[in-house]
Amino acid sequence: MGFNFSYGLSYVMKQIVQHFDQLFKEYHQRSFLFAKSFVHIDAVAEDITADALLATWERMQEETLLSPKCFLLRVIKNKALDYLKHQRIHRQLIEPLDNWDEWELQLRIDSLNEINEERVFLQEIKTITQQTLDAMPLKTRAVFELSRQQYISGKDIAQQLGISLKGVEYHITKALKVLTINLKDYMVAS
Repeated sequence: MGFNFSYGLSYVMKQIVQHFDQLFKEYHQRSFLFAKSFVHIDAVAEDITADALLATWERMQEETLLSPKCFLLRVIKNKALDYLKHQRIHRQLIEPLDNWDEWELQLRIDSLNEINEERVFLQEIKTITQQTLDAMPLKTRAVFELSRQQYISGKDIAQQLGISLKGVEYHITKALKVLTINLKDYMVAS
């Protein structure tokens, strides 16, 4: 008895369809919502989702994906970006940006995108720290700066300033307490 080629092909096709159906059922809804959050149009989000699911499934046929979900989201992101860039070009060519409000809004969006939050907060933290140190009693400030800025040991600070090691610890604790209060809005809770 020989191999029935049509039966074998039919079985393989059923397996392929089941595999794609499983991928579709598991990721379609979340993928659609993810795409829609960018493009805001159901039909476009559906097209992007379908293309991304197909691309993911095809890649899975070629190689083992450690995280199909990550690959799928990356494809959706790239397809949504392509769509939005195309829309921007279309608007610029077809609908000139004559409206001052739209231009101003785009300028604000671009400005926000360029902000480096870490740099902004770092400068604020430095300013608040310096103001806090300037307001401390001279001995507390001196002990803190020697310890935390010049990295001198507590024993050496005690000898240099003629105070006890306990006194050094007291001044450091006092300075840290004030700094913690003044910088509380910039601290990450652990």
